[in-house]
Amino acid sequence: VLELSKSLPAALLTAFILIFDTGCITLSQYILLDPILMFFLMGAVLSMVKCNSCADRPFSASWWFWLSLTGVNLAGAMGVKFVGLFVVLLVGLNTIYDLWDLLGNLSLSLVMFGKHLLARVLCLIILPLALYTAMFAVHFAVLNRSGPGDGFFSSAFQSQLIGNNLHNVSIPE
Repeated sequence: VLELSKSLPAALLTAFILIFDTGCITLSQYILLDPILMFFLMGAVLSMVKCNSCADRPFSASWWFWLSLTGVNLAGAMGVKFVGLFVVLLVGLNTIYDLWDLLGNLSLSLVMFGKHLLARVLCLIILPLALYTAMFAVHFAVLNRSGPGDGFFSSAFQSQLIGNNLHNVSIPE
């Protein structure tokens, strides 16, 4: 809030509200996905805002850091719950607005605009998708044993689990 409004009283009021929000306190007492999702959502928004504050010095180390961290937080938000797609929408709309503004800047060459576009595609599309798929690749590589929840999955999937009655059984398509 301080980065967005440049107002210390507004930032302090927001911090006070978040600290004493009973909903946040209640959610953090249970083993739920919502606090983890909130961490990645707020991280993505903070990273996006910090990257926007570095807009006057594009392609600097801090600009790359905040842009990449935005992509990492987007992958985390999508990996926790699909509700994280709303922050992807927010960052996407902000990126479209930034690129539209850059396209309207007549002092910027098309090559430089292409570099901006490529940087955003790399950090906000390719990096989150790579991290998202890597999380599930690790998940499936590590969690390959049978457990009490196997009945929820298809027979073909159960046949891949070590220790399941269907392990390595030929399942017809």
